[in-house]
Amino acid sequence: MKATPANEKFYWNARAVNYPQPFERETLLKTRRILKIAAGLGARFTGRRLLDIGCGTGNYALPLAARAKSVTGVDGSPGMLKVFRGQAEKQGIKNARAIASKWAALPAARTAGRYDVALASMTMAVHNKAEVLKMERAAPECCVYIGWAGLRRNAFLEKIYRHHGLKYLAPHGADLVLPVLKALGRKFGLRYVRDSWTKAMTPAETLRELEVNMKVNGKRPDYKWLGPVLMKAARGGVIKQTTLARKAVIVWHPKV
Repeated sequence: MKATPANEKFYWNARAVNYPQPFERETLLKTRRILKIAAGLGARFTGRRLLDIGCGTGNYALPLAARAKSVTGVDGSPGMLKVFRGQAEKQGIKNARAIASKWAALPAARTAGRYDVALASMTMAVHNKAEVLKMERAAPECCVYIGWAGLRRNAFLEKIYRHHGLKYLAPHGADLVLPVLKALGRKFGLRYVRDSWTKAMTPAETLRELEVNMKVNGKRPDYKWLGPVLMKAARGGVIKQTTLARKAVIVWHPKV
């Protein structure tokens, strides 16, 4: 995706419709697995004030609300926050709130020292020195970063991207944050994990998602080619696609 503000807003609002929701069984199991790894690296969430940067639909913030003192999600996508707030209301979660803002645009004074743990997961909201330092100022006790780590494979999408002259690659993530932490002299715990997920959508739903992907990459979908490809991939009216990924879980304590 070409990282422009307009592209990011369009992409995440469009993705919100079919994005994993925090209390879906498979999503919740994955969240618990990552949180267990983070705990093994020194993160503590019980009784803490949590800030979830780039919170999306609340996959981390909302499940953690049961043991945290409070959780605050920050995201620039109205579509994602609509799901976040709807899920919080549906689950009867009273100690969660959401701030509609991109992390870079949120005044530091609104977050500095107000949290015990800051978490950022699979988001470009934290990717440079200024954003890492702002994250640390918000939660001097503990920071948790979960990000792409160089691997993203999806045979179906790779074929689509290749036809449109694009490469299907893992987004930037840990490759940007780790050098910042090393330059700052931070001591951190790090663990790489493999992950996978399968989506099942109708050809029409798949096409809508592909239209979004092509648009944010500056390409026009080749509808004449895509039609037969989608029909061939469908089984029982559904197209299943599996993504394989590698993630990095990083935990550090700024005050140490």
